[in-house]
Amino acid sequence: MNNLNTTEIGKRGEQIAADYLAGKGYAIIGRNMVIARREIDILAMADNKLVVVEVKTRKDDHPDDNFAIDRDKIWRLSRAADIYIRTNNLPHEARIDAITILVHSDGSHTLNHLEDITLPPLRRYR
Repeated sequence: MNNLNTTEIGKRGEQIAADYLAGKGYAIIGRNMVIARREIDILAMADNKLVVVEVKTRKDDHPDDNFAIDRDKIWRLSRAADIYIRTNNLPHEARIDAITILVHSDGSHTLNHLEDITLPPLRRYR
């Protein structure tokens, strides 16, 4: 497991996440989609909502346990979801989920699914 490079770890994590979501009844629309120059790891439907899923995968010996999903990333994913809905004239609302996966050296993994990670609007001060 330790001999996999970052790209291979990422692909493995996205497959684990897609299998997990399908097992929970999500309909996978696409993977690694580019919408308005923004990459979406997994696009799915669940509970009559369009679900944009950001997948972050790390090896357990990775020195940084920060999965790096910040306000800017969430904003870009929200914008991509909005463009997809408008372009395809869909009557659905969207939400953003994050799946973090920690791959252990023995080949097992730990998965954490965070649903609806949207952030509150920024306060504007006068």
